[in-house]
Parts: sequence; structure tokens; C-alpha cells
Amino acid sequence: MNRLALSDRLAWLAAVLTVLAAGAGIVVPSLYRDAPFWVEQARGTDVATLLLAVPILVVGLLAARRDVAGRLAVISVQLYLVYNYAIFSFAVAMNPLTVVYIALLGLAVWSLLLTLSAIDPDAIARTMTTRVLRRTSVAVLVAVAVLFGFMWLGQIAQAAVSGELPPDVARAGLATNPVYALDLALFLPACLLAAAGLLRRTWAGAFAVPMLVWLFLTSAGIVVAFVFAAQGGAPFAMGPAVMVGAIGVITAALALVAVVRRGS
Repeated sequence: MNRLALSDRLAWLAAVLTVLAAGAGIVVPSLYRDAPFWVEQARGTDVATLLLAVPILVVGLLAARRDVAGRLAVISVQLYLVYNYAIFSFAVAMNPLTVVYIALLGLAVWSLLLTLSAIDPDAIARTMTTRVLRRTSVAVLVAVAVLFGFMWLGQIAQAAVSGELPPDVARAGLATNPVYALDLALFLPACLLAAAGLLRRTWAGAFAVPMLVWLFLTSAGIVVAFVFAAQGGAPFAMGPAVMVGAIGVITAALALVAVVRRGS
């Protein structure tokens, strides 16, 4: 069995377990044992995962052998699952599905590593840089990375100086925010790397579409979390919801163009 075939089998298994985990998070009110704010975040992620990430993964797996866009869709969701189930494994209070979260983290990591070891990013970049809206995608990836990078660094600096946790971290009942570490160490640099690859037409441009899809899926989960918070009695965060929603719409449109557009 070659590496891509094994990766796809792991991804199919991850898809099945993701339906179980995300579905339970939505329909079982007592599953999460966290502070209400963190439960709202988890359930928002579950909705985006079940309704968007899983369908994209399934379609991508079915199309991966015929079109490079299918393989990029799979990589997109692999990244999304690594990101979110790292948070669920390390920062969501233990519940009956904790072992499933850990299994999903492992499946997503190994599936992604096998995929990355088997693909040719130079060939993918040559194909996809003619299909993406290159300058717009570069601008969006850089803008998002800079915006959230400075936002998280500002919150960390303020907490370090004042000794008080940022409000959202305190509301979540956490000692720290795993999003800071994942974004600043891995995912925002990946956005910048993909943008540089697009701009210079190098191998790193192969990861522009996965990062756009990751931003879309992540934005969708955050917007749904705002809705859950409003249903729980909190004021609807209109400003942040509009900003995050706009990022989701723009990145979804850019990724869709790359999927349906033929190279020139």
C-alpha cells in the first residue's frame, strides 16, 4: 500500500469519527463539562465541522485521484482537524468522547504527514498558481496573519504586564489559550509561507488553497459560536462576527475560484 492510499484510509476513518464527535457535541447537551463560553466555542466548531469540513473531506477524497484540487481539499481538512482536535484533546474538559478527540488528532496528524511525504508540492504549485486569484489571495493571507498575529501578541503582552488573563481566556475557565500557541507557532506562519509561495511562484504556493479553506472553516465555527453565545443570553458580538464572517466569505470565494477555474 502506498503512502497516499494509507493516508486516505486514515482520512476516511477520521471522517467517520468526526461525524460521531461533532454530532454528539451538537445533539447531546450534557456532553461538554466546560465553562459556558468554552462550550459555545466547542459547539460552534462542531457545527462547522459536521456541516462543512466533513463534506469537503469526503468530496476531496473521492476527487483526489482525478484532480489536484481534490487532494488540496483533503489537506485542508486534515489541517483543520489537526488544529481543532489538538484544542479538544488538550483544552476541553475530559468527557466520554475524550479518547475519540485524541484518536482524531492522531489520525489527522499521521494522515497529513503521509500525504505531505507523498505529494510533489512543486508540481501542485505550478498547477494551482495559474488557477488562484494570486494577488488577492496573497493579500488576504498576509492580512489575516498580520491581523491575528498582532491581536494575539497584544493580548499576551497585556496579560504578561498586568498579571490578569485576557477576558476570553478567563471566560473559558482556562489558564492559557491554545489558540495563541497554534496560531502563532504554526497556522499564521503557514498563511505567510503560502502567500510568499504564491507571490514568488515556489513550492509553498501549493498550500495557499488549504490555508484559505482552513480560514473559511475556522471562521464559520467562530461565527456559529457567536450565535450560540447570543442564544445563551450574551449580547451578539456584531463587530467581531462581521469581521470574521467577512474573512470566511472571502476565503471561501477565493478557494472556490481555484477549484473551478482552469489554468491559463
